[in-house]
Amino acid sequence: MHAPLPAKPLPVYLQIAELLARQIKAGYWHSGERLPTEAELAQTLSVAVGTLRKSLGLLEEQGVLERIQGSGTYVRQTQNSQQIYELFRLELMEGPGLPTAHILDLSLQHDPNELQGKAQIGEDCWRVRRMRFLNQRPAALEEIWFSATHCPNLEIQDLGDSMYLFYQQRLGVWISRVEDHISAAIAPSWSVPPIGLLPDQSAGYIERLSWTSNNEIAEFSKTWFDPAVCRYTSRMSQ
Repeated sequence: MHAPLPAKPLPVYLQIAELLARQIKAGYWHSGERLPTEAELAQTLSVAVGTLRKSLGLLEEQGVLERIQGSGTYVRQTQNSQQIYELFRLELMEGPGLPTAHILDLSLQHDPNELQGKAQIGEDCWRVRRMRFLNQRPAALEEIWFSATHCPNLEIQDLGDSMYLFYQQRLGVWISRVEDHISAAIAPSWSVPPIGLLPDQSAGYIERLSWTSNNEIAEFSKTWFDPAVCRYTSRMSQ
């Protein structure tokens, strides 16, 4: 197991856009509500006003926000928007938080027994183990499996904070559907600091299957999350 290595981060303007989108979906601001001024938001988020404007411009293109000259920036209906972390369900107790990741291990597995009865991904699979952070707080451990068919050579440095973005850009694969099974489980033996989950300690647990638009299984993942830090959240609106 390697020492935790930060995954390639998203550009700052994308990080801010994703954080704002997660906050809107969590109900921090409602449809039609005006956001704080650019100066106030930039100060709160500790970014330059120019970076914030780029983030707001992206969210406007995605239909999440509407900027009205001389009036301000307003929240629009967001049901049809699609963010990078749209399917990331873990949130801090006090609010959504921005997801980031540190890679713990990357290995090529041949016909792994762990996947039998779980997912038919292929004989050769990549296994990624990583630690997830929310607003830089260690929150969860992930073990992710995906086929090595279209990606026989891979280095840790190739992986970014968002695996779904990696699939799109590197493999040409778009995730269109996921299925989560949530329970409790024992934290894995490879758990390491700074996360507060000790090996054999009880943790929240998620098993996820992800499919492409062609209804092919693209990924199987396991997530152990620290219930003292975060929770699983799913929202539905009409």
